[in-house]
Amino acid sequence: MNGAETWTLPPAPPAGSIKVAHLTDPHLSNLAGIEALELRDQRLLGWLSWRRKRRRVHQRATLDAVVAAARRGMPDHWCITGDLTHIGHERELSEAAEWLRSLAPPGQLTVIPGNHDLYIPACSQAALEAHWGPYLKDAGDAWPRLQLRGAVALISLNSGHAAPPAFATGALGALQRTRLKACLAAAGAAGYARLVLIHHAPGPGMDKWRKRLVDAPELANILQHEGAELVLHGHCHESLSRTLAGPAGPIPVLSAPSASATGEHGCRSAGFNELAITVTTRSVTLEATGVQLGAPPQWTLHTTLPRPGA
Repeated sequence: MNGAETWTLPPAPPAGSIKVAHLTDPHLSNLAGIEALELRDQRLLGWLSWRRKRRRVHQRATLDAVVAAARRGMPDHWCITGDLTHIGHERELSEAAEWLRSLAPPGQLTVIPGNHDLYIPACSQAALEAHWGPYLKDAGDAWPRLQLRGAVALISLNSGHAAPPAFATGALGALQRTRLKACLAAAGAAGYARLVLIHHAPGPGMDKWRKRLVDAPELANILQHEGAELVLHGHCHESLSRTLAGPAGPIPVLSAPSASATGEHGCRSAGFNELAITVTTRSVTLEATGVQLGAPPQWTLHTTLPRPGA
């Protein structure tokens, strides 16, 4: 179905709609019981950060409140854009897998890793695939990965990689970018509304230099030429509605705050994005709201785009 440069997709249905709940950066795991002495690599710095601050900034009760609020919108599909853990410890990955199972079955949920989930290069990817396999479309294959929901194609990217101390950069790499270009072209030609999921902010200058996507200019260039109807990301812990240039006009780029953030220590309060995607024979209509707990909507989006291949 998806070779390095060839994607063969069935024609998209003539019309359809889907409601999506987008959550990101839940940092849901608890490092209590994991001792510093057993961490003989960069994860020790992450453990110290959790002890000093993160365990108070990210709380499971807040995450549960966000999930309850998202459920009230009766989503058909859940999109989780990375950083389910703090340091990518195998026990954390197992804990995150239990949480994913509590949300929805694999066919109704798409998850991608973030930089915290791939904290070290030695074993993170293998452990991630082992624990989250049912929720990682085509687990073990190269990225991107493709999941079809009616007339919507969910295209999952992996920007997480082990970064130097004090950095939280990400990268896709040449192979993933080549595959993405082919996937976008094939999904567009087949008539699908293309929803791209990535952890890091996808455009140049969209995040701090030490937290940037290193190959954001190359990704932005691909999106400008091949097109996409929507990009969802996390990492910056902010509720934002932005755009990138596309071949038929601006591509909406939406992010959400951490789904477990308490609002303490200067961090933004938790929230999520609520989306409705309606596909007709000629157009794709996007309706979205940036929801923040205990606050008015951070932004609203209502836009209609040409349907790919129409």
